[in-house]
Amino acid sequence: MVFQRNIWFCLFLILTSKLCAVVVPATIYRACLDRPTFTLTVSLSPPSDACGSFAYHRLYGREDAISPWKLLKQVSLLNIFSISTTLPNTKAWEVYVSTSFACNGTDTLVSNHVFIDNKAPSQFEPDSISVEFSSQKVIAGWRKPLDPDILGYSLFKLVGGGNALIKDTFSTFYRFDTTVFNPKNGNNSFSIAAFDSCLNGGLLSNYHSPIKLLVSKDAKFWCAKKSLLTFTKYVGWTASKYAVWRLCITDNQWSFLGDIMADLVNNPSTYSFIDATYELNKVYVYIVRAHKQGANVTSTSNRIVVDYTSTANTIPITLISGVSVIGNDLVRLDAVWTKDGPSSTLAVEKYAGGAWVNIQNSSTAGNVSHKDTSTKTQQDVGEYRLIRTNDCGIKDDTSFSHKTILLAENQRVMSWNSHVGWTNSSLTTDFDYHLEVKTGFTWNPLYSGKGSSFILPTNLYGWQTFRVKIFSTDGVLPINYELYSNEKLVYLGFDSSQFDTTLVPSAFNPFGINRVFKISNPAISLGESTLTIFNRWGEILFQGDALVGWGGTDKSGDIVPQGTYVYLVQASYRNKKTRHSGTLLLIQ
Repeated sequence: MVFQRNIWFCLFLILTSKLCAVVVPATIYRACLDRPTFTLTVSLSPPSDACGSFAYHRLYGREDAISPWKLLKQVSLLNIFSISTTLPNTKAWEVYVSTSFACNGTDTLVSNHVFIDNKAPSQFEPDSISVEFSSQKVIAGWRKPLDPDILGYSLFKLVGGGNALIKDTFSTFYRFDTTVFNPKNGNNSFSIAAFDSCLNGGLLSNYHSPIKLLVSKDAKFWCAKKSLLTFTKYVGWTASKYAVWRLCITDNQWSFLGDIMADLVNNPSTYSFIDATYELNKVYVYIVRAHKQGANVTSTSNRIVVDYTSTANTIPITLISGVSVIGNDLVRLDAVWTKDGPSSTLAVEKYAGGAWVNIQNSSTAGNVSHKDTSTKTQQDVGEYRLIRTNDCGIKDDTSFSHKTILLAENQRVMSWNSHVGWTNSSLTTDFDYHLEVKTGFTWNPLYSGKGSSFILPTNLYGWQTFRVKIFSTDGVLPINYELYSNEKLVYLGFDSSQFDTTLVPSAFNPFGINRVFKISNPAISLGESTLTIFNRWGEILFQGDALVGWGGTDKSGDIVPQGTYVYLVQASYRNKKTRHSGTLLLIQ
């Protein structure tokens, strides 16, 4: 009775306080077999034993469902997390753990049953291996396989025909150091294999290699305007196409240049693409992106930076400083230009007959001075420009055109065309027009300003020579660099003030040779003198311009009788006044 009371008391404690013995069995998490050594390792979580009644753990196993259970190992340590033993073979054993405790010496609790994990994970492929744009490191990414017992992944590199382990990782993404995979080099072959909780390694995937891109910039890219892109195919999965992209660093703009469809028949190892759309004096980045056939998966190549800056094409490379008339039918053109290579040449052209005509060629860079004798400087405006031909035989630059200044005269008004050549984006300077007259060997100024005409003063007479001159007034060009128009020779009449003599006739015949009575004086102009005719009684018969004169008629228009009449001539000219009077004889 005492023994029964102790048993019931112990059961009461087990059900209430769980202090007497083992109350839950051990739990097996995995059973792993090392096939080369036949070593079985069972991983478990041990039970608790609050009253210290634990006796031992026993590991049992059987080869198959019809074989008897065999005691494989017994351990006397409660808090043990793995039990290892050697099996006689590598069959798919089934195992469990039995835990004994000492309440009655025979009580046991049995763990769950598990089968040995001796199967490696299945082979699987990474999504892609690519080159990260920002870091330019090779990256690989993959999705977790469906097998729930996948613990991690082994990453390998093909080296010398063999597989070199790079790293074991639990992530589904990895960025490789450039010492492992350098995108600038080819043959970056990567493979991956999964391993499970028993560290069984799966089969290696296919080798995957990212695209390797090369860009060949033409040696004369400024005129050839094309660059050759060559790139290897993506290795690992079948690409349907390769998309070529370009980033303009100067403008921060991406441009899609085109697709290269994959040749699935011939399966070439490399492809090529020509870019003929880049702009000079800009910097670009090229990449190529492979698109997996039948899937939304891509892989990006390494990036290539290409600088298309052309120092030879900075504006201006051909510049006319000025064109000037330096003699009758003689024009001088001053210019400067830059070569882009040893074969580049410069052409001086003149606009004539509705087209540009070549009048000189030069292969020597720097300053150019050309004298043109084909322009009629007294009647035509000469227009000139420069054309550069580069090393590729292409006319790749032209200067702004310049024109000569043509000076003309009409009724003492001097006029000239506006100068063309000093107001453009290559050469802009401030200037005035200076009209000059030549006295002896000296040119004297008559007018300075922005206008294009000037009325000559009345104190200029005889043959006079004029020209128009311009020069830079803001320091853009040397102040002593002057451009000239043609020299215009103009006859302005004689100075009548040197012949100031008033001649008055004494008689005239209205029906003879001298039919009009009038004065003569080169210094007097129409409207500056008055003639008055009186009869003997003092009556006024006529009054009018003394230079026009009297025809011998009265106020009614009838011829007066022959006889003597009195005249009065009054003149006001050249700031002086004169008076002449006397008698005249009218003869019939």
